[in-house]
Amino acid sequence: MNKLLIALGLCLFFTSPFTGAQDTPVTPVTPVTPVKNTPDKNKPNVLVIYVDDLGYGDTAVYGHPVVATPNIDQLASEGLRYTQFYAPSALCSPSRAGLLTGRTPYRTGVESWIPDRSDIALNADEVTIAQLLKPLGYRTAVIGKWHLNGGLELEGTTQPKDFGFDYQYGLGAWVKNEVAVKRGSGPLFPDNIYENNKPIGQTKTYSAELMSDAAIRWLDESQDQRFFLMLTYSEVHTPVASPPGYVARYDNFLTEESRKYPELYYMNWMERPNRGKGEYYANITYLDTQMGRVLDHLKAAGRLDDTLVIFSSDNGPVTSEAEQRWEVAMAGETDGLRGKKRYLFEGGIRVPGIMRWPGKIPSGALEDDVATGLDILPTIADALDIDVSHLKLDGQSIADHWRGESIERAHPFYWSIPTPDGMEYAIREGDWKLILNPEGQPAHLFNLALDRYEIADQLKTEPDKVAQLTVKFNQLRRDVEQ
Repeated sequence: MNKLLIALGLCLFFTSPFTGAQDTPVTPVTPVTPVKNTPDKNKPNVLVIYVDDLGYGDTAVYGHPVVATPNIDQLASEGLRYTQFYAPSALCSPSRAGLLTGRTPYRTGVESWIPDRSDIALNADEVTIAQLLKPLGYRTAVIGKWHLNGGLELEGTTQPKDFGFDYQYGLGAWVKNEVAVKRGSGPLFPDNIYENNKPIGQTKTYSAELMSDAAIRWLDESQDQRFFLMLTYSEVHTPVASPPGYVARYDNFLTEESRKYPELYYMNWMERPNRGKGEYYANITYLDTQMGRVLDHLKAAGRLDDTLVIFSSDNGPVTSEAEQRWEVAMAGETDGLRGKKRYLFEGGIRVPGIMRWPGKIPSGALEDDVATGLDILPTIADALDIDVSHLKLDGQSIADHWRGESIERAHPFYWSIPTPDGMEYAIREGDWKLILNPEGQPAHLFNLALDRYEIADQLKTEPDKVAQLTVKFNQLRRDVEQ
C-alpha cells in the first residue's frame, strides 16, 4: 500500500488527472455544453483503450517507481483493476484479433504479427464487437493502430469497414515518417495515417495527439447516440516519439547521446551510444496525457459515467534486454515477471487490465481472479444483453467480477504463437501453467500462486500435473486447429 501511495504521489507531482499539464501546445478541446445523454444506462457507451507494448509494470498504479501515469491511475481508482489480466497473445496482430472476436487468435487467421503488404488478414467471417453493437444503433469507430492486415491502403483484403466499423482513422502498424528515415533524424510526425482507408499525408504532431484529436472530433459528431470506440494508441511501440517537454521531465534518465540527438531516427541503435530510459518513460506519460484528454472530453459532455471503459495492452513490453536492433534503448517493465514481448512467459502476456463503469463496477476494486482480452467481447455482450450463444468463443463474460464473484471457467486458458525460444503453446488451469514446444511436448511447468516469476520449474517433480494438463492441451489444440 505504501508503495502504491508513493507512486500515486509521484504522479501528482508531474501532472493531475485527467487533465495533465501540457509541455507543448496540443489542439485545444472545444468546450462542450453538457447535454442530457438519455440512453438506457443498462446499455452503456463502450470505450476500449488498447495500447501497444505497455508492460505489466510500466505504470505507477502497477508499481513503476518513476513513470507518471495519473490518468491511468485515476481510471483504476474509479474502477476495477486486475492483477492477473492477460493479452490474447504475446504479439500485436493476434492479440487484436483475439480481443475483437473473443476467439483465440489461431482460429481467426492471424497467428503472428502481419508484415507490410502481406495478404494475411483477419478472416472475413469473423464477428467483432463492432458488428454486435452496430445493429443496436451504436456508432462505431476504430481510431489508432489496426494491424489486422498488410496495410490500410490495400484492396482485396479485409478492412475495418468489413467488421462493422463506421469510421477508421489511424495507422496500419507502427509510426513511420519517410523524411526522418532518409535524413536519419527529424520529428517523428506520422506520414502513414489513413482516414477511412485514404492517406492523409504529412502530419504536424505526434501520434497519440493525432489519435486523441480524431477521437474527440468523432465523439462530437453525435452526442445523443450511443457509441463504441476502439481507441488503439501506437504508444509505446518503437520508435518512441514524444514532445520535447515530456522528454525533459525525465532528463535524469537521459544520456548525452539522447540530449545531443533528440530527434535521431532510432530503429537501428546498434552502433550508437546508450540513450537511457528517459525517452521511453516520456512516451508513457505522453500516452497517459492524451488518453486523459479523451476521458476529460467525455466527462465534460456528461457521457463518461454512462460509458463502460476498458483499458489494456496488446502484449508485454520490449525490455532493456534487447534482442533485436530496434529494441535497443527500450525500457519496458514487467514488475519482475519472466519474459517480454514475443514470449509466453508471464512478462510477455500478463498486462494491465482496468474497467470503469460507475454504478456497475465498484470504485477502487482489486481483482485477483484471472481474465484475458478474449473475455472483453463476451463481457460487453453480457452488459448489453446480446445473445452470443451462436458464436464459438474462447473468452467468457467476466461481469461477475463486478459483483465480487469468481468466474468458473469452461476450459483452461490457452495461448499459441511462434516464439524466439521455440515455445509455441501455453495452457493455464487454476494456478498451474504448462508451456509446450511446437510439437506439443511439455517444456516448463510452474505454479504461479507460489512462483509468479516462473523460476522453479516443476516439469519433472509434478508428472501427474504435467500429464493432466497435456491431455487438456491436446483437446484444446485439436479444437482450435481443426
